[in-house]
Amino acid sequence: MKCISCSPCIISKLAIVLALVVGYFAGCGVSTEQKPVISGSTQTQDAKRGTAIGDIAPEFDLAKVDGGNVSFKELDGKPAVLVFWTAWCPVCKEEAPHINQLAAEFEPKGVKVIGINIGESDARVAEGIKDFGIKYTVVRDKDTSVSKNYKVVGTPTVVFLDKKGAVQYFGNEVPKDYPERLNKIIGS
Repeated sequence: MKCISCSPCIISKLAIVLALVVGYFAGCGVSTEQKPVISGSTQTQDAKRGTAIGDIAPEFDLAKVDGGNVSFKELDGKPAVLVFWTAWCPVCKEEAPHINQLAAEFEPKGVKVIGINIGESDARVAEGIKDFGIKYTVVRDKDTSVSKNYKVVGTPTVVFLDKKGAVQYFGNEVPKDYPERLNKIIGS
């Protein structure tokens, strides 16, 4: 006998749809800006690794889409902006022009801007770069281990690092006051 729309079937179908909807919104554009920790110094010799404001960011070594690698160690002494993104995320596409503008303005001042694609195929990454008009360096986090270490919740996730690798901003968009924040990081 074929089930036509019994209550258990309807409830199962609604649960699946609800899980998909929640999963979609949890993965794209969730606002999680961390508030700064007020202290005399954002960096100490014994600073812990993590993604809270003032923590030394987790290490990484990822392949660039155009060849070569980018590693956390290469950023030593240079401020950086890390942008975790996916090609399926509409908010990432909306943020891309802002990040292009940030890169055009601050890379000449020594800030390294790196887009970190989360777990997508080469073809999907290339499609996203073209579709979004990305003009900054893009690397691939193929196994999503770096994204997990950075506790990425929602895309895009934007992280500002100072010259010592300490997290100075962690959120799901480029902050409106990014010029002030980055100029302060450059000057420190």
